[in-house]
Amino acid sequence: MLRSLVIAAALAVVALPAAAASVTVNIAGLDASAAHAKIERAAEQACRVALSDQSPIEQYYNHDACITEAVSTTEAKLAGSNHTFAKL
Repeated sequence: MLRSLVIAAALAVVALPAAAASVTVNIAGLDASAAHAKIERAAEQACRVALSDQSPIEQYYNHDACITEAVSTTEAKLAGSNHTFAKL
């Protein structure tokens, strides 16, 4: 199951709030925890861009929710595919 999640990472598009930020991540050959960490780092980057038009206080409160949503949505979409790229 976890191995299929790693292999499943491909072209999943996550709707991020405020902007159409996009990051592509190659997770080929990574185990599940390494793939999750790489997807999480990419989500942080995409959320930083997506929330850049908000005030600092809004960014502070929305950043964690944005990352959580991006990671969970991406991993859910990837669970059913057989690719090695994730697009956030």
